[in-house]
Amino acid sequence: MRMTFPRQLVLGVLVCGLLGGCTTVGTIEGDDCVSHHEPVAAAATWEDLEQEMLRGTQWARPVAEVRTQPRGPGVGAGEEVVRIVDLLDRRGRRLVQVDVWRTESGGWGAGVWRKCIE
Repeated sequence: MRMTFPRQLVLGVLVCGLLGGCTTVGTIEGDDCVSHHEPVAAAATWEDLEQEMLRGTQWARPVAEVRTQPRGPGVGAGEEVVRIVDLLDRRGRRLVQVDVWRTESGGWGAGVWRKCIE
């Protein structure tokens, strides 16, 4: 019997609960919870950063395209973010949204914003 998406979701939640609960996103130090960027890629040039993100293997499916969103004021988590990028699969579906910033050395860094949830 083939499971439908809602059944898969319910089964996943049940398994997660049985195995001791799902972990929260972020870094937990004592009673404090810290939001942070989880690194995805870093490179000296924008073109090299795009290639690094295309080679990423940490997502459920391979990255087929890097799409930069239009820029706007206050974009992203933290003032250092200068671009927001969607990493897309071969069908054009978003795998993850990534913040991109300039590094202190003049290169580029990219990461996923992990907001602390207490």
